[in-house]
Amino acid sequence: MSEEQRRTGLSSERGMALMGVLMLLLIVSAASSGLWVSAQTESAVAINHESAARASAAAEAGANHATDLTLRSLRQWRANGFATPSAAVTNLLLGPDGLGGTPATDADNGSLEALGIPRPPTRLVLAGPNQAAYSVRLLDEDDPNRGFALDPADQLRIGEDGQPTVDANSRVLIQATGFADNGTTTTLEVVIVPIAAPALLSDGDLIVQGHPSVLGTNGHVHSNGGLEVGGSADIDGNATAGGGYTEVGNPNIGGSTSGAALPIPVMDVHASDYRGLADLILTSAGQITDATTAVICDASADHGACAAAGYTWIYDGANGWRATALGANADDRTFYAETGLTITGNIGTSGNPWNVTLVAEGDIDISGNGKIEADTPGLLFVTDRDLQMTGGKDQVGAEAQILVREQASLAGNVSLRGQLIIQDAASVSDLVTASAMRGNASITNNGTLVGTSFSAASWREL
Repeated sequence: MSEEQRRTGLSSERGMALMGVLMLLLIVSAASSGLWVSAQTESAVAINHESAARASAAAEAGANHATDLTLRSLRQWRANGFATPSAAVTNLLLGPDGLGGTPATDADNGSLEALGIPRPPTRLVLAGPNQAAYSVRLLDEDDPNRGFALDPADQLRIGEDGQPTVDANSRVLIQATGFADNGTTTTLEVVIVPIAAPALLSDGDLIVQGHPSVLGTNGHVHSNGGLEVGGSADIDGNATAGGGYTEVGNPNIGGSTSGAALPIPVMDVHASDYRGLADLILTSAGQITDATTAVICDASADHGACAAAGYTWIYDGANGWRATALGANADDRTFYAETGLTITGNIGTSGNPWNVTLVAEGDIDISGNGKIEADTPGLLFVTDRDLQMTGGKDQVGAEAQILVREQASLAGNVSLRGQLIIQDAASVSDLVTASAMRGNASITNNGTLVGTSFSAASWREL
């Protein structure tokens, strides 16, 4: 091989090697670029997922916060001065100013700012470095601002009226929007609906023994604690508990039984919440006043002075007020007592039942016979302490609620219509030590009490 040929061959080999190196560098560069792009994409996807998760968590926080506030408000509709649950829902839809119909008055519609959540578009910023936040607004089911409009057939089906700030079915929507970085948002919608609580509901342990009856289409018994049903108890509906169910004897239970049932919310009972319903106040100093505190009668010195004036009540000093016979000026009244109340004797007859609602900061202790009927529609008794009913008091007329903060005991031939709710708060009084329904006591509930409680019925992401 000549020298020239050898040199040409070497040059060719060097050229091929250079091209190979260049191709290899191109492949490595392309792979590196691909890896870089992939890493950037994966990083962006991860950031978006993280942002979406933060927005979703913020929306859930807002929905939970608003649900808690809304339920607390609606469960106290009567104590808050509303005639119906629907009126309370309408008040929330109108917002703090109670007005609607113009851009200015509509700005706060559905706002919970009076309860602690800022008015949209202002957001409540959550703690943390990422500044996640949420906003909340309440809407009627037929409000077009919900994102779509209901046709007349749908409005009729759900019982609505086409007026976005006037409720017609005691239902309300919560829309909570969560915000995170990169403009990420998530919106959740919660539907709040009225529910009919059982005829007998306790947040603590409950005993139903002897031959008591819980009757009617809503004749259910529920305890969030333990429930013991014994003897020959007659329960038309379900007997359920969250803390264990025990059955002894031969009770007749028309529905299901369970010791591991979901809890049913029990309202926080405070007599003072219902003071505004009172026609007359029985003071701890021995006077009866009207709602403006003007003195109607004074029994501080002569304890029988108010009874003699026809107001039924006899002042008993530290023992509170007691009633033994119906006076002409005590009928068709709602009384608020700053003390406990004791009722004995046979007050009220079939032809003339005692039309009264009693709200007491102390115990309510009732014995004897007679007929009684709720004066404030849907509300018979409220007590901050214990309720004890023995004898044969018979409630007539429309169904009504009885709200007890501590414990309650029904015995004898007591007959009630409506609902007994027992909060089972820590005992201050020792009048009743364990909530129980015994003897031949009965409660009948046919579901005519509207909106005795509320609950979240559905939860969805929009």
